[in-house]
Amino acid sequence: MELMFIRILVLFVLYTDTNSQGEAQDSIMVRYIESRVVSLEDRLYKCEQVLHHYDYELKGLSYRLISRLEELSRYRADVKSEMENLLGRIERAEWDIDYLETASPSNTCVEMDERLVKTQLENAEEEKRKIMQKLNTSCATMLAKIKSQKMVKRSGGAVGSWMRNAGNSSEGIYFFSGSNGDTFLEFTNMEDFTNIDSMEKAKNVSLPYPWQGTGQAVHNNFMFFHRNGTLNEIVKYDLRGENVTGILELAGAGSIPPYQLSPFTFIDLGFDEHGLWSMHGDAGNGGNIVLTKIDYRTMVMEQSWNTSCQSANAEAAFVLCGTLYVVYNTASGGRSHIDCIYDTSGIITENKMSTLYFLRRYSSHASIKHNPIEKALYAWDEGYQTVYKFDTRAKYEHP
Repeated sequence: MELMFIRILVLFVLYTDTNSQGEAQDSIMVRYIESRVVSLEDRLYKCEQVLHHYDYELKGLSYRLISRLEELSRYRADVKSEMENLLGRIERAEWDIDYLETASPSNTCVEMDERLVKTQLENAEEEKRKIMQKLNTSCATMLAKIKSQKMVKRSGGAVGSWMRNAGNSSEGIYFFSGSNGDTFLEFTNMEDFTNIDSMEKAKNVSLPYPWQGTGQAVHNNFMFFHRNGTLNEIVKYDLRGENVTGILELAGAGSIPPYQLSPFTFIDLGFDEHGLWSMHGDAGNGGNIVLTKIDYRTMVMEQSWNTSCQSANAEAAFVLCGTLYVVYNTASGGRSHIDCIYDTSGIITENKMSTLYFLRRYSSHASIKHNPIEKALYAWDEGYQTVYKFDTRAKYEHP
């Protein structure tokens, strides 16, 4: 359009100036203008060719980029599939290692003189006789190994506790979600607890006082808990009569938590074959755990022990046959293990028991409750309600 306008202008100039200029000058001017117009047309043509070339190159680049992105997407899916397969293989390998650690006995062959063997056997029998005299109870066993793990359900958050009635043949299940509250759920049995409509079958129990931490315990028709808002008040609550029947102020408790990795619990309670026990931290004892035996009928302290088990890196503990077992872990989560025990009978004078590992699948325990009737541990593992079965052996058989 512009070129056409320029040509018309040239003709107009030639027409209007024919009288004022000579024919020679007009001819030169026309040729000059025409050459400039031709040059401009050539440049415009070359520019159009370059634009077409760039458009072709951009389309090719776009196609290559789309193809590359599709390849990367397929590669990402393949890598994800391989990683999931690798994680599954690692998990299976971990379970195999756990099994080998717990199932493979260590056999040491030692050549000994026959008379020395006879002397050692006699000494062992004498030691056994003294131990049995020292034992004033039929409960003389200790934990040997964690042999199995069953994840029953996933319900609630990372913190909570659950347990089965520890005092009789009742199959009642008690569920406490969170680190404090004034209500909990009671289930008739494990079947109701795991049922898809478990919330409809649960009994919602309201307490007159809120509870603190994950240290609750249930024995027969009574629940025991640390009252929230108090330093060291332990409440005994009648589940059937729906009233408080006893209160104990646990001397020295409540200032620091017994487990560094579970700072929401200041007093932990649990039952074993002997009765009710409490675990709390004591700054005056270097932060070590203090174990106390409580008469659950009268709510009176019977005796306390300053144990050698540290609260640092501890996450939970339980009592079995009068022996405290402390479970340790790392702040970032890892494999839970028992690294310290304290025997109140004095039979196990040193912690010669090797480290016991849990067959864990998740990172840490918010609570572990021993059920002496069922011979099982009820654990809260990052919102998973887990049951551990274990083997025991006689205390006087420890290494």
